[in-house]
Amino acid sequence: MGLPVEGSSIGWSQTEQAAPIIRKWATEQLLCIWNKQRDRSDSIASWGDEVEYCLVDLSPESKRATLVLDHERIIRQWEKNTASKNDSVTLQWEWAKYMVEATPAKPYTGKIEDLMAVEQNMKRRRQVINNYLSSNQHTLSLSFFPRAGADGQWTTPCAQDKKNHSICSLPRYRIVPENVLCRGEGCKKTNLPIFQDSQTPNPFYDISQSGQKVEGHLGLDDPEIGIGCCSLQITLQASDQANARWLHDQLIPLAPIMLAMTAAVPIWKGYLVDTDVRWQRFGDLLDDRREEEMETTPPRWTWNRNYLSLEKPPGFDSGSSQPIDPAIKQRLLEGDMDESLATHFASILSRDPLIMTEADMNRDNTSNTKLFELLHGFTWHAVKFKPPTTDNGPGWCVEFRTMESQLTDRANAAFAIFTYLLTRAITTLHLNFYIPIDKVGESMDIAKNRDAVRQSKMWFRRRGWLSGPTHTVRPVRSMCKENVCSKGSDGKSGDFGLMTANEIFNGELDDNGFPGLIPIVRYYLDYSKMTLAEQERVAPYLDFISQRASGEAPTPATWMREFVRSHKDYKHDSYVSESICYDMMQEIVGMNEE
Repeated sequence: MGLPVEGSSIGWSQTEQAAPIIRKWATEQLLCIWNKQRDRSDSIASWGDEVEYCLVDLSPESKRATLVLDHERIIRQWEKNTASKNDSVTLQWEWAKYMVEATPAKPYTGKIEDLMAVEQNMKRRRQVINNYLSSNQHTLSLSFFPRAGADGQWTTPCAQDKKNHSICSLPRYRIVPENVLCRGEGCKKTNLPIFQDSQTPNPFYDISQSGQKVEGHLGLDDPEIGIGCCSLQITLQASDQANARWLHDQLIPLAPIMLAMTAAVPIWKGYLVDTDVRWQRFGDLLDDRREEEMETTPPRWTWNRNYLSLEKPPGFDSGSSQPIDPAIKQRLLEGDMDESLATHFASILSRDPLIMTEADMNRDNTSNTKLFELLHGFTWHAVKFKPPTTDNGPGWCVEFRTMESQLTDRANAAFAIFTYLLTRAITTLHLNFYIPIDKVGESMDIAKNRDAVRQSKMWFRRRGWLSGPTHTVRPVRSMCKENVCSKGSDGKSGDFGLMTANEIFNGELDDNGFPGLIPIVRYYLDYSKMTLAEQERVAPYLDFISQRASGEAPTPATWMREFVRSHKDYKHDSYVSESICYDMMQEIVGMNEE
């Protein structure tokens, strides 16, 4: 969620007062990075994933599932354990005390051994965390706990009468939400539509924490409801900044589609809602915009509003909608940064810092990159463009951020492996998935819909996607004709359209239609000289993605909704009781013990 913050933070008024000088020196630090790293090249396409886990207590006596507020003890004990230095996993802090983020200890490559290690590494992460839990406590890759914020006990220990009782004690997690409220002049409410079942009160009313009566919706204005949203994120190193920019752009249209494919949050505060994802709620938690900025400035947690590659077709980039400090953009242009990249970074560097320490006040120089990272690290795009900040660290990277945590290691591994292989196909074959940027926004709105994978269509490019002249992709089943694959397509309206997830991933039935992302990945495996035996080992993961897109394998949100509605204690009133939640958590624990 941003850089670690060391030392005591200064107050918001002092932070806001220092913002202009921070923005100025952050800009100079970025230009130093640009001048040092712009020509950097890395031959290895390394990558890694982050999975965020919830710590859940299942009490057999009370038949109650609660969140365990114990991540500090777990991480501290893990850090002291000498064996952890040689382990294959790394544990990290997260925003809620009941969350632990875990990653592989070292990056993966594209070798078959690394691809096959992903699922086992995820299993190892659970095992490591579980080693510090009691026998009735479990590490679950929930995207959000169903009864967080519900009436009654939902944490262990129970401390709902204390403000911020579930927020991590580290400064960046405790101070950032306070400064978001101070700058934004009050919290941003999220009102999610209730799922109207046969016995749901009509009209349905909810009372928010502030006492507001909300009709037809759940009122979420308690900052602690949503801090525990968990995701699956993939970071990919490109060979150079040009390839990183191309990859960044091609992943933008995929961001809403992968959000819908991994949808995992149909329950909030103990009620079924009529949406399936976490995205809006987490964005509202970090929304520091003032009233006069709401129409002109995107929130910090948002989908990308401009493309970065110099090769993008004319007219596809509407530019940033964020007001940009002209002095910052002009300085970046003077530093020999092209307009697309200058616009992107100026939109980030024009924001106020969300947290500062006394030490940050003394970093107004170009001997380090801390002030740039301070601003860059607290802007969360759906696809994040990450320049290298050191000579010996990661190179030009792209972070893909929209996927929700899946219920099983198998599913998380499938999406991680598929995402990596697709990005390799994109950069190797120079695939072109550009669509108008406003269509991405429409797709983000669609992605939150209930069962969007099976019931909705999203915008995607169906023609002109193969921009290079050297490849004619032909998957196992009938593939597109050469006239569809030709590089002559110029992005006219007929080149993109509303498509189902099945069509996007498995291909359109029309021989002249889009062949599908799965067949494209299979073609890439052939093209990259992966042996048939190795492809067979990867195939089950691709098959899983194919089944998810077709609807054969339900999303976690669909599975959870169906579990609730078929439970013996459910009264078809949209309410998810403690007994239902307990049984659901037991079932999910069992999924990862098979």
